[in-house]
Amino acid sequence: MLTCLKLTDAAALALHSVDYISAHPDRLISNQEIADNLEASTHHLAKVHQWLVRAGILMAVRGPHGGFRLARDAKDIRLIDVIEAVEGPYLPSNCLLGRSDCLRESCILGELTKEINRKVLSFFMEKTAADLHGSLEPSNSTTPCG
Repeated sequence: MLTCLKLTDAAALALHSVDYISAHPDRLISNQEIADNLEASTHHLAKVHQWLVRAGILMAVRGPHGGFRLARDAKDIRLIDVIEAVEGPYLPSNCLLGRSDCLRESCILGELTKEINRKVLSFFMEKTAADLHGSLEPSNSTTPCG
């Protein structure tokens, strides 16, 4: 299916996990609880959580009553920080074929890809984990990109 925006599974899990954890600031959230909520692999999610802890986005508490919480206030965690914690530097390509230089004199889509990349990067840089609350909840929407 064609989609307007595609993130890797790891980046999507990271965003959803940060959203879930930030919605429960009063307690530690286990990897299992988040995996169950997202219907995700606990092993894959554990790796994503490791990256988020290393990046200083999450704090992990070990032990039978351990879990995760945000390492800092949700309003101080930009979405770009979450994505780059699992994917590395955000380097959008302006070429649909992923090339650094177009083989044509001009792109067949004109400035569309540059404009979309600029808007996506701006969104990820401006929005924070505090802006997510509830916006990533499951829905019955069947529309692409929505």
